[in-house]
Amino acid sequence: MTDHYKKLGFDQDELVARLEREATPEQLPDTEPDIQSAAFDKQQIIDACRVDLDFLAAMAMPESFRFYFPPTHVTAWQILVEGEANCENKFLQFAIGIPRGHAKTTLIKLFLLRCVLFTKRKFFLIAAATEPHAINIIADVVSMLSQTNIVAAFGDYRLGLETDTKTLKKFGFLGRNITFAGVGAEGAVRGMNVNNERPDIMVFDDIQTKECAESPVQSKSLMEWMVGTAMKAKSPFGCMFIFAGNMFPSPNSILKQLKSNPTWIKFISGAILADGRALWPELRSLESLIAELNNDIAMGQAHIFFSEVLNDTEVGVNSNVDYSKFPAWPWTEDDKPQGKFLYIDPSQGKGKDHDVITENHVYDNLIGIYNIHEEHYSPANLIRKALAIALKEEIYGVAIESTAYQSTLLFWFDFICNQLGITGISFVPVYTNNYSKNSRIQSGIKAMQAKEVILHPNIRSMVQRQIADWNPMKRDNRDDILDAISNSPKVVADYPFEIMVKGSLIVQDSEAAKVVEDNHAF
Repeated sequence: MTDHYKKLGFDQDELVARLEREATPEQLPDTEPDIQSAAFDKQQIIDACRVDLDFLAAMAMPESFRFYFPPTHVTAWQILVEGEANCENKFLQFAIGIPRGHAKTTLIKLFLLRCVLFTKRKFFLIAAATEPHAINIIADVVSMLSQTNIVAAFGDYRLGLETDTKTLKKFGFLGRNITFAGVGAEGAVRGMNVNNERPDIMVFDDIQTKECAESPVQSKSLMEWMVGTAMKAKSPFGCMFIFAGNMFPSPNSILKQLKSNPTWIKFISGAILADGRALWPELRSLESLIAELNNDIAMGQAHIFFSEVLNDTEVGVNSNVDYSKFPAWPWTEDDKPQGKFLYIDPSQGKGKDHDVITENHVYDNLIGIYNIHEEHYSPANLIRKALAIALKEEIYGVAIESTAYQSTLLFWFDFICNQLGITGISFVPVYTNNYSKNSRIQSGIKAMQAKEVILHPNIRSMVQRQIADWNPMKRDNRDDILDAISNSPKVVADYPFEIMVKGSLIVQDSEAAKVVEDNHAF
């Protein structure tokens, strides 16, 4: 806990003592410097609570605050803070999608606390799936207000307490009358008016359950209540609406509908980021997330992980693939492959697909997809990236999908290697023989289930996520990885010599090779 206070140069014990002295001043010597010093320390603490999410959390929940919030949460926090500041006489709507188990509700509670301490907001309506859940949120916010640190810095809200029931709290604090009211989904809020005020902040926290999302009738009823009843009870002088929830593998998922609604400001993130890192590694490591995914796959429930942990909006489109048939990686680091090759699928700079480079290992005619690199590259950067991987991993075969302009990459690979004096790498074209991409991908998925193509654990989740979203009836899928993997068996069949026989990589110009490996321009 001490480290959180040291973030702004404070010692925890000293900080609490100073705050308590300021809150209940003793008879101090009549000396100007000491009084000024105490006032300065308190104001610095208040200012830190205003601008720093971590510091506010450390002050308000010292027993449970263990990790600094990750950049994703800080960004969501800033969106809410800036939204509140611009909500005067406006009606702004925010949809926050943070994965299950990643402190989504805690972030909302801290935001409500900040609104009490630093804004003009007076009436907070909290709606949840059940009334007890809404009650718990209110109880936790007022518990934060009761923390010794917060009381010492801002005063004791309990001195102005008027009403203290589970579902309704009214108190005078910091120069205004504040109300917290809690209600369960589809509860009575019509005509809600307390102290001649209507809600100017509404929070809908996990108001939709999985069972509700699976029922079109229940989902429609809940949406009608949220929009037609709760949101219509707003203050006429401006209101901030916050919907916090998760995706469900159903078209009735409210968060999914809000994501496509242009009138809502959205911030939605998955537990695994686009670059493969964990969203909050101190709280949930990438290894633990992958282990959870593998368990869900084995239990036939992978769609739950993709929707509720990764907040994937299109999960479950392809529900016919049995991921439990995908074999585990059977080789250790001591098992040396008979051959290696890169497969390159350029995207041509169009659509949703990335350029993809797969690292492939061959063991007794079985293909192991060892690693995947995907990004939007320029042609020069794509060549640079592939050569850097080949040099680092000692890969002697590079296969390139050669449809339309993509075939020109073969010329440029040879051209650049001649310039740099690199020999020993075979560059070969791969032709798709006019088979449709969806047919190739279908064959690739069957090869994975037949244990002919095996995925390394580090890339298994990204492949299976793309399979889950892939719709064989559509032509505009995001399927770049699947397309690259589906062509790997063809490379082994067409070019066994080039990939199976280890050559001798020769780089005549060592400085030129360093240019490639450092990813500098040619």
